[in-house]
Amino acid sequence: MKTIINFSSIKLSNKPIKLLLLLGFITTVTNAQDLTLKEAYNLMLSNNGEAKASSFELKAMEEEHKATKGLRLPTVGVSGTYLHLDEDIAVDLNTQRNMVGGLLSIPNPATVLGDWNFTLQEKNLGFATADFSMPIFAGGKINAASKASEIKLELTETKHQIKENELTINLINYFFKLKLAKEAVQLRQEVYNVILLHNIQATKFFENGLIPEVETLNAKVALSNAKRELLAAKKDEALAITAVQNLIGLNSIEGIATTFKEPTIVKPLKEFQDDMLTENNQLKTIEKNHELAEVGVKVENSDYFPKVGVMGKYILWKDNLPLVDTKWFVGVGVEWELFNGFQREHKIKASKYKIEQVEEFDKQARLNLTTYTEKLYNTMQKELEQYESLNADEALAKKLKFMRTRAFEEGTGTSLEVVDATLKLSEIQLHKIKALFEYNVAYGELMVLTGKTASFLNQN
Repeated sequence: MKTIINFSSIKLSNKPIKLLLLLGFITTVTNAQDLTLKEAYNLMLSNNGEAKASSFELKAMEEEHKATKGLRLPTVGVSGTYLHLDEDIAVDLNTQRNMVGGLLSIPNPATVLGDWNFTLQEKNLGFATADFSMPIFAGGKINAASKASEIKLELTETKHQIKENELTINLINYFFKLKLAKEAVQLRQEVYNVILLHNIQATKFFENGLIPEVETLNAKVALSNAKRELLAAKKDEALAITAVQNLIGLNSIEGIATTFKEPTIVKPLKEFQDDMLTENNQLKTIEKNHELAEVGVKVENSDYFPKVGVMGKYILWKDNLPLVDTKWFVGVGVEWELFNGFQREHKIKASKYKIEQVEEFDKQARLNLTTYTEKLYNTMQKELEQYESLNADEALAKKLKFMRTRAFEEGTGTSLEVVDATLKLSEIQLHKIKALFEYNVAYGELMVLTGKTASFLNQN
């Protein structure tokens, strides 16, 4: 962003300090518009919908892990019931009463012995209890469930980091693509300005009879092509700006402050591969899945052991329960399944196969990541070689352009030669920018995949 200051409107006589403050303020505002890669990264983590959704998934898993800890704690609750039966529960013993009266020679048992039709429970009844239960031993299943929950939380954390890494790699690609687009626009603008000046000069030479008309036609065609390339470059820049804005959640971007890192090989391929095999989050995910599969075997083995627990109730309130005269009771319960049709054996075998499956995934993933590391490293090397070669070519192209321009001005060269020299120089410069882009994107992805995101962002 350019800031224009009209110095004629500033009084310098008595306020030199205020002038310096004003210039400092303007510089600060101007620089504040430029966005660095690190600032874009922080904005992306704060605003991007995928990043925020992944963070909420992690928070949900953290709460689920806390809930798993409750498996070791007692469960306490209250319950209540009120019932209405169709009739009272009664026992009619009058027949037995009459038999007793006959044995005792009582002439009228009903009068002497009374009514032996007893009501054991009235049809309306209710009660409320406080309940308590707690597992004592579950064959290791509680320990396994707690460990599995811990591993799942770690898996979710790693998954969240993988999502952030994916977004970061996209950001590096989009951000440097925007840098490439801006550099291309600047280069195309410079080419357009040079050819425009050459076109004006060629027209004047033709008007003065120094060159034939065909030379001016070459200049006009070149100017038209340069304008078309400039407009196309500006459209590419607009699209690149939109891509970055959507990724980091900004409505506008004035400029970017990050520059391309000069190509260099910072360390050998073997060190990058070692970092990849120790720091890569995909391998960490496979490692955690292996631990989870081992826990699964322990869970299935726990079914061979009995389950023991304690429980108790305290009767808080009762209504029409004459048969229940106690206030509380406690007990111990044991459940031991001795045979279930060989289900446990097959489930244990299935869990062991899962361990072997994860191990095979790990082997292949290590091979794939080693190969991919070499691919990115080779890209860096290739772009370094391209950049060094293009530097030498650029020096020669600049010299050629200077010589062709001077020859044209002296009447010993043609307009076509000047245009060709200008376009050759711009093509080399554009290839240099693309080499910088490819190198920085490959290097950035390699740093992110090996857990060096912060280091890469600080370098840029």
